[in-house]
Amino acid sequence: MLGLVAFIGIAWLISEKRSSFSLRAVAIGLASQIVLALLLTRLPVVTGTLGGLARGVDSLQASAGAGANFVFGYLGGGPQPFQAAAGNPSTFIFGLQVLPAVLLVSALAAVLWHWGVLRWIVRGAAWAFGRMFGVSGAVGVSTAACIFLGMIESPLLVRPLLPKLSRGEIFIIMVDGLSVIAGSTMILLGTMLAPKMPDAFTQLLTASLISTPMAIVMARIIVPSDISRDRARLPLESSYRSTLDAMTHGTINAVKVAAYVVALLIVFVGTMALIDTSLALIPVTGAPVTLASIFGWLFAPVAWLMGVSSGDYQTVGSLLGTKVAANEVVAYGRLFALPAGSLSAKSQLVITYALCSFGNFGSVAILIGTLAAMAPQKADEVVQLGPKAIAAAFLTTCMTGTIVGLLYSII
Repeated sequence: MLGLVAFIGIAWLISEKRSSFSLRAVAIGLASQIVLALLLTRLPVVTGTLGGLARGVDSLQASAGAGANFVFGYLGGGPQPFQAAAGNPSTFIFGLQVLPAVLLVSALAAVLWHWGVLRWIVRGAAWAFGRMFGVSGAVGVSTAACIFLGMIESPLLVRPLLPKLSRGEIFIIMVDGLSVIAGSTMILLGTMLAPKMPDAFTQLLTASLISTPMAIVMARIIVPSDISRDRARLPLESSYRSTLDAMTHGTINAVKVAAYVVALLIVFVGTMALIDTSLALIPVTGAPVTLASIFGWLFAPVAWLMGVSSGDYQTVGSLLGTKVAANEVVAYGRLFALPAGSLSAKSQLVITYALCSFGNFGSVAILIGTLAAMAPQKADEVVQLGPKAIAAAFLTTCMTGTIVGLLYSII
């Protein structure tokens, strides 16, 4: 409980208008997170549905693997023409065995949008957010779509309305975009984590769903403003001419995403290795200073507030710091690489949920550039809100991890 109070308190301290703090909004946000967490992790009907969805994702991954095997052969996960050494991890190639699933899912998402399935889901979620949090139709649509489409694509749905939105509404869109991950990223991470965490996709989807209400609350605490009550039904139309056109454009867009992921991973992992090499030159006794150890020291208090097991503060803190400084893929990769038993079951659950967001410096830069291009009139405002948005997203996912940890301890 201390962590929940502390994270809300930090948001209030950095608020632009502390006198506008709404206890009612915080209560609704917390209640929404707790209810969603209970429904998604404890109600048999819902967990069964999520389990079926996870099995569907497994089928998608297998289907994408078939395509990768055809194109890349054994490099894409097909039969090996040689005998690999026991326990040799070198046969796993991230770019050729994980990213193909992103291509297939993106293509299918475009088809489902064209058919109206995703549009129906987005409209329903937008209506719910409007009723609970009093957000306008534009903000509700962007927020609801973010879980499926991501932080760049979802604002495109309301692009004509962006110049008319208030500072607070723009901030909600930014914070929500940085507090969740897109469906394609869920597939990517779920595929990567599956060997050690079979239900990874279900947990990542649950984390994004739980984080969304608190993202709205955090945004309204830090940048309070008059929220438009416009409930006009927004026309969510398909820009595709046919199902084949949707599949083609979805694939092309996914290729851009895959290239972006590969490039950033090379740069960020390489940069962190370079920093570690430089830190190794510092004369210290005992274990050498590394970027991971520095992150562990800096973020250990946050891990303590989140309620992780006492022996895991520095490890969890290091993962949190890696997510913010690099990105979620690198952080989950380091979580995956931890030896068995490095974290307690509770700590692993908490950090799995807390890492589930686009909240890092690279993503906020991309988001700022995207929104500034969509609404040039708001460019200065978006730039000013960038640092606060990443702070709000970090606090949001910390709240999510804390609540999941509390429920794990209680139930």
